[in-house]
Amino acid sequence: MALPPGMKKSKNGKKVYSQSARAVKYRKEQGTGEFEDAAAAETPHTPSLPPPEPVSSPGELSTESIGVVTTVTVPEPVAAPEEEPPNYHCENCKGPVSVTDTECPTCEERLNWSGLR
Repeated sequence: MALPPGMKKSKNGKKVYSQSARAVKYRKEQGTGEFEDAAAAETPHTPSLPPPEPVSSPGELSTESIGVVTTVTVPEPVAAPEEEPPNYHCENCKGPVSVTDTECPTCEERLNWSGLR
């Protein structure tokens, strides 16, 4: 549906100008419409607020809450159980052996620890 010819209806008492690239360029070159000096004086100036002061100094982590806040109870750290040395056994008699043994104390079979070290 085509728009009716002519100027568009004003919104809030301000004139509405065409926003085509050609029309905007023409108004800039001619200094008319929203680009004329009187139009610039009509637009209300909103003073900018000074930036808020930082809560923490630069390089320091902020403790300020910034959104969702929850309460969490952190459990006390549990000490890891002391690790016992692994249990080794003789392949021949299945008797217990220690890493320091060179032969099985039960059957006197020679032990080969080279794969462990």
